[in-house]
Amino acid sequence: MNRQQMMFFALTMAGVLTSSPMAAQAFTIPQSVYSAWQTRTRSFDGMSRTATTSHTHTFEVRTLHSALVKSFSTLGAAVTYAKSKKDAAVIDSLSGAVLYTTIRNLYKVQVEQVKGSAPSSLNNTYFPSFSDALTTIQQIPNASILNRLTGSVLWSNAANYWVITQGSTVPAATYQSLSDAMTAAQGQKNATIESPETQTTVWQANYQVLVGGVFTKSFKTLSDAKAYAVNSENAEVVAIATGKDVWDNIARYDVYQNGALIQQFSQESEALSFAKTLSNVTVVQISSQATVFTNVPQYFVEVGAKVMQSFTALPPAIAYAKTQSGAVVIQINNNQIVWSGATGTYGVYRYLQLVRSFSTLSAAQAYAKTLDHVQIVNTITQQVLYSNYPTFVKTPYGDTLTVQNGLIVDNWGKLSITWAPAPPFMTSGNTYVSPDYNHWYKVLPSGDKYVGSWENPYQTLNLETSSTMTASQINRFIATHAVSTSVLQGTGKYFIEAQDAYGVNAEYLVAHAIIESAWGTSYFATNRDNLFGYEAYTTNPNAAATFRSIEYDINFQAWFVRNSYLNQTGSFYNGPNLDGMNVDYATDPYWASSIGRIMSEIATYSPSMAAQPLLSEQAVRPFFAYPPGATGQAVTTLSVYEAPADAQGTAPKVIGSIAKGTIFPTLGDSPGWDKVKLTNGVVGFVNWNNVSLQNMVEVTGIDAGSVLNLRSSQVASTTANIVDTVTNGTYLVVLKSPGNGWDYVVDGAGKQGWVASQYVQVIH
Repeated sequence: MNRQQMMFFALTMAGVLTSSPMAAQAFTIPQSVYSAWQTRTRSFDGMSRTATTSHTHTFEVRTLHSALVKSFSTLGAAVTYAKSKKDAAVIDSLSGAVLYTTIRNLYKVQVEQVKGSAPSSLNNTYFPSFSDALTTIQQIPNASILNRLTGSVLWSNAANYWVITQGSTVPAATYQSLSDAMTAAQGQKNATIESPETQTTVWQANYQVLVGGVFTKSFKTLSDAKAYAVNSENAEVVAIATGKDVWDNIARYDVYQNGALIQQFSQESEALSFAKTLSNVTVVQISSQATVFTNVPQYFVEVGAKVMQSFTALPPAIAYAKTQSGAVVIQINNNQIVWSGATGTYGVYRYLQLVRSFSTLSAAQAYAKTLDHVQIVNTITQQVLYSNYPTFVKTPYGDTLTVQNGLIVDNWGKLSITWAPAPPFMTSGNTYVSPDYNHWYKVLPSGDKYVGSWENPYQTLNLETSSTMTASQINRFIATHAVSTSVLQGTGKYFIEAQDAYGVNAEYLVAHAIIESAWGTSYFATNRDNLFGYEAYTTNPNAAATFRSIEYDINFQAWFVRNSYLNQTGSFYNGPNLDGMNVDYATDPYWASSIGRIMSEIATYSPSMAAQPLLSEQAVRPFFAYPPGATGQAVTTLSVYEAPADAQGTAPKVIGSIAKGTIFPTLGDSPGWDKVKLTNGVVGFVNWNNVSLQNMVEVTGIDAGSVLNLRSSQVASTTANIVDTVTNGTYLVVLKSPGNGWDYVVDGAGKQGWVASQYVQVIH
């Protein structure tokens, strides 16, 4: 799958990302994507949601062959100018990120001449990738690798400074420049910098800054630590010597206005002082979720159809209502009567639930005619005096429900699917229809009569619940119902694998894949390994993402749904079930019902299914390797965890950090997390949203059923021997790209060869 698409999954689901794939020869980030990336980066750095940067945002064009630095106010203008210059790059003035470049050989090798010896032939040579340069010179003394654009030293074995970690007397690493040593030392919890030449301590960590409880950076002085921490939310400065919090701005109180979070405070007094100057606000203690203050009206007192006064609490509302003849107290959030001074003779009911009661029929009629699907019932005689229920009802997809042996059966053309045990108001021998798959009418010769509310219980099943299905049962169901060429054939083990790793019900995943992929036969399923229609927007279906394999797609979907829709902290959480997902996942209001229908076809619902254990998201999950030699660059300082940090339960241990701008080996990923290797050989996981893959491309644009050839020869040619073939979605590492329409790559099997550049795109 295109890495840029996955990096901004939350934004793409909201419709922010709709741009076309990036070019393979020189990369650029579309303005809409860049703006979204900047917003995401600022949020990660902990700035206030309402804060704006004070820096002027420009895009600088720099070249290797002159001192030229030219600034532009828009990315497009900068890219246009850079294209006219040789070896140029567009750099974001705020983040320092390279957004576009035509530089092929960015890395320069310098080797210091040792007195009495001849100059090294490698001195002032250039390389297209950091890994190529490092492989060439890492055994050569006094060698350094420089970024030709910035002049910064990326690697050196000239030991001008030592970084020594806590509890060690042996240098963890050596650096040529103090600035590089400082960057490395500040990325560790407790380190010192020493000069081997003078035998003195140049710098020592005395304070740590934690953001959200996670270490981010260390400092020598308290003032420096506070100056850094103040720019982040939920930050604290800890004195290393004592382990005590010496300063923090940890959010302990949330202030909401009209349901939206507008500000956070560390102290209750500050939160209350701020909130009391506003209307419709609530102050909530974060740890307990207790409301400590609110002036949002919760109840109002109504006489007839006229609102007399609103209140934040029930007791004063009732006290006031008792002074008004014929008053009722209405709870605002559900529009229900919670107190009435006198029993109204005329009740307005919606689907058999009382909405309001009135003492006169005329008042009830005036109110009822402002609503739909309501009846006025005389509460003494139970006579229906008014109704605007529909006389004849049609179910959205034209299906009907009947009852057989106490079970609901969905009849749709020649297809009949047994859903679940029938509710009491549905009986054998009758036919039922609904305008929304929730409110049901019995079909009668005189017209359709409303009988009750009910929906397929699969729609409210917690999707974090374990399925009772096995891999072999899933395979048998698909084999029975899907064509033999369906890409879903034999995939049962992948659905169970994803359920076990991410805690998402396997039966739901199967039903969702069936609906979105036309039983595994759609173009996106067969040519892009995209079973779930991910990023196939209504306005641009061809934007659908390409995945590396069917197994990867199923794992990605489980991770995506769990973290975005089922977890309470997810961007689109509205309840951990199909009804909750339907709010933001699909524009079709009956999407949840359609998924539930397929789940019923797989296995008729039983109450025992809801009693299955809830699953947590595991730290150990399927891993998908990148081709050998893949590298990434940190777009911000990265915390490295021993396992993916979105797993439920105890947070995985932080085992290291990677400074912003550092290039490092990337071994592969589990969706959401890149597996990386630190300089000390330790392997861990980092959030992939903050990693820019440096030398990876993805195969794309191959026709359905076709492959892309890897050809082995010294010079690219369509007549060279074919050493391997790859398909859409395959990741490759570029070893060299001469710009002649061919790229020399290595694939996941370790095979090297030339591929046509037009069929690969850069991953970021």
